[in-house]
Amino acid sequence: MNDGASVDTKIQPDIFDAACDLLGLGAFVYDRNDCLVFASRQVLRFLPIDAGLLVPGTRLRDILGAIYDAGLRYGISSERRHRKVNREEWISERISAHWREHHEMVERLGKDRWIQFRKRRLPNGWNISTLWDVSDQKRQEEQWRADTNRIALTEEVLEALPSPLIIKDANLVYVAVNKAYRAVPSLEADAILGKTIWDLADAQTAARVEQLDLQVLKTGIPTRVEERIVRADGRPLYVSTHKYRIGMPEKYFVVTVMDDLTDLVEPAGSATSPRFDLRADTHFIPAQNCVDPVVEAEKRVFLRHCDAEGGGDLAGKRILVVACKSRAEGLMVADLQARGADSCAVHSLGEFRAFVETAAACNVPIDLVLLDDAFDGHEEIATCGLPVQRLATDSISADFFAALFEQQVVASEGSEPHVRDVPPSALFDDWHIATDFDGLSPSAQGDIEVLVAEDNQINQFVFSQILEGMGVSHRIAENGEEAVALWRKHMPRLILMDISMPLKCGIDAAAEIREAEKALGTYTPIVAVTAQALNADMQKCLDAGMDDYITKPVSPDMIEEIYRKFVTGRTGSVAA
Repeated sequence: MNDGASVDTKIQPDIFDAACDLLGLGAFVYDRNDCLVFASRQVLRFLPIDAGLLVPGTRLRDILGAIYDAGLRYGISSERRHRKVNREEWISERISAHWREHHEMVERLGKDRWIQFRKRRLPNGWNISTLWDVSDQKRQEEQWRADTNRIALTEEVLEALPSPLIIKDANLVYVAVNKAYRAVPSLEADAILGKTIWDLADAQTAARVEQLDLQVLKTGIPTRVEERIVRADGRPLYVSTHKYRIGMPEKYFVVTVMDDLTDLVEPAGSATSPRFDLRADTHFIPAQNCVDPVVEAEKRVFLRHCDAEGGGDLAGKRILVVACKSRAEGLMVADLQARGADSCAVHSLGEFRAFVETAAACNVPIDLVLLDDAFDGHEEIATCGLPVQRLATDSISADFFAALFEQQVVASEGSEPHVRDVPPSALFDDWHIATDFDGLSPSAQGDIEVLVAEDNQINQFVFSQILEGMGVSHRIAENGEEAVALWRKHMPRLILMDISMPLKCGIDAAAEIREAEKALGTYTPIVAVTAQALNADMQKCLDAGMDDYITKPVSPDMIEEIYRKFVTGRTGSVAA
């Protein structure tokens, strides 16, 4: 009988341990004296403590002390996370929670790890505590929140677009329309969504639109068509309609975007013949996302020559550009045409002779020839008897450097651009190059209040939402190198520095800022932002010169308390 009882006693913990393995749980069982009765092997996956502690008879206080010494600080309220927690104080709080009849919480114990703690006190005084990894669930929740925010932002942007936008499903039923489109028929969304074009337009128009939609839906090839639409108030709307197919097979959508060209067109049709032409006085000027300052300077030098020859008024002038193709078309012809000149280019001596002969035969005078000095045969052209302005494009003169630092200002729409001088100091208001710190002002007042160094886009969004809600001006740096550069440029009043970033970690960035401040004679509070509050990490942050730390996930209360402590408390100002 005794042997049977001892075997049963050993089988019960083994069954409990196997059940924990199957469920992925870590489990503790304590008696009424807070001494360990059982601990599953899974516990070591959650808590970095010595396996030698997980034996029957170990006190709860000793296990909690080992957890604290390992650097874990779960169960701390958000307002206290940025402060150092006393060891005995933390152990006492955990024991107090341990004696509740039922206690449950979810804690973040790593950058991407969340653990759910559950405790249950039985009537006989024994306690059962379980630990469960809910990281996948939390990541899904964060992704869901990010997707929800992104969808809301997308809907807000589409709703505010000035161009009418329509989305139809595979059955060509309206599933989304923005405000600009609803204004055309003057209908509410409920009167459009769920319907087809046949419910909203006459049969002829509906058949034409449906044919285009079906073509895009079947082939996936975008189409473009010019249309004349009559608004609900009777005014005509001239649009260039683009249709696209998006989505996956079996879930295709047709997106229609209408570009309003009403202000640019010369009506040439009717409702049954919607064709139109651009107005004669409509000019498109070249533009690009990235401006090459050298190319722009060359343009201004060339046009200055034109102004000097033509008295500054180029409207109606017939100007022939003689230069290599790339320079003539890339720098001059479009700009001359935009300023009202009738301009074109020739690229060889033969083309020049033929052009001059044809112009003479047609009695079309040439008012000015702009001649590139590097052009092969320029001597013959210079002595052709026409007004010639020679351009020394192969040499960079003082005019070139003057033009490089000029700023063109357009006073109003349709006015001619003019040039004004810019003080040299203004050229460097937005950037600087320095080999040391002697040229930087030690008393420079920052133009933003908070610099956030954070590489995770979701966390960037969270920080921005919180700081915007507080009315605090801020900038976001995506890595440590950018954080140092933005600090030099803006001299913020506070830096929130993530310690784990690409290119340069937050600790190295903080150390570089502190070293630079020795030469500048300034001091910027730096608060570390960490995924977990480990003693080793906190000491590294302090050694790098940081003033405090907070742990993720951040909250408005946490950021506001840090802001009050390091910004409002120092400057006495309150964010609007």
